[in-house]
Amino acid sequence: MSAPTFIGVDWGTSSFRAYLADDEGRALETLAGGEGALGLKPGAHEAYLAGRLAGWPALPVLACGMVGAKQGWREAPYVACPAGLEEIAAAMLSIPTARGPVRIVPGLSARDRAGAPDVMRGEETQLLGALGAGFGDGVYVLPGTHSKWARVEGGRIRGFETFMTGEVFAVLKTHSVLGRMMAEPQPGEGFARGVEAARGLERPGDLLHAIFAARSFGLFETLPADQLGEYLSGLLIGAEIVAGAAGVAKATAIGSAGLCARYAAAGALLGVAIVPAPETCALLGLAALRKALA
Repeated sequence: MSAPTFIGVDWGTSSFRAYLADDEGRALETLAGGEGALGLKPGAHEAYLAGRLAGWPALPVLACGMVGAKQGWREAPYVACPAGLEEIAAAMLSIPTARGPVRIVPGLSARDRAGAPDVMRGEETQLLGALGAGFGDGVYVLPGTHSKWARVEGGRIRGFETFMTGEVFAVLKTHSVLGRMMAEPQPGEGFARGVEAARGLERPGDLLHAIFAARSFGLFETLPADQLGEYLSGLLIGAEIVAGAAGVAKATAIGSAGLCARYAAAGALLGVAIVPAPETCALLGLAALRKALA
């Protein structure tokens, strides 16, 4: 077994994961669970991190995710796209602690075609990890609560777009009339039917109309209750892919295996091949940043 050389921390809004890692970004030990970066009171992050890492050697610590947000430990300002490994490494924030400095990865910012700002925090590290794993230039999707579609050219992140797919699904299912008729999802036609509905969207407001079918299909028993949520999921993911993958036939997905498989299934119906990158991209990205700092 190789010797550990650094500690990587993926500290999100509501999740904490730390890795005792070697130079190549292989996890030798893992700590999972605990308080997210936005769940701690101001001033509590250093003590919390020290407590979680107490049994590990005092190695360099690199952290990514919402720990670097304004509401996190300390803000690591956004780096404007286009940006690559060198620019991101140069902008890392160093926080002195009793264990030694903790370096926090900055997020990225971009502008859409209308000039509106967009941001990511944590996904930039995953993208660097995928590049380090040999996935190269192209289009990437990072599905989740706020999905990101990023374009990489020449090894640099040229720009990206955020789609609130996961959050919109959760809000509609939990807090709208749609969820009242939904039952626990089962294998069936609902997801594919939703994706196909997304393919047919033409006008900007068509999605709002198609969403209501998650209720009317239940009222008229067009779909069983256990397929209504699947229809809504397929519709929203399909609409995201239609927009995010416009003009391309292939994308690389970075995220959990289950969610990436769902995007791959929707992509196949829409003629977009979506292939998964390793789930360890965050740690691989932190390893690449550590080397860039050396």
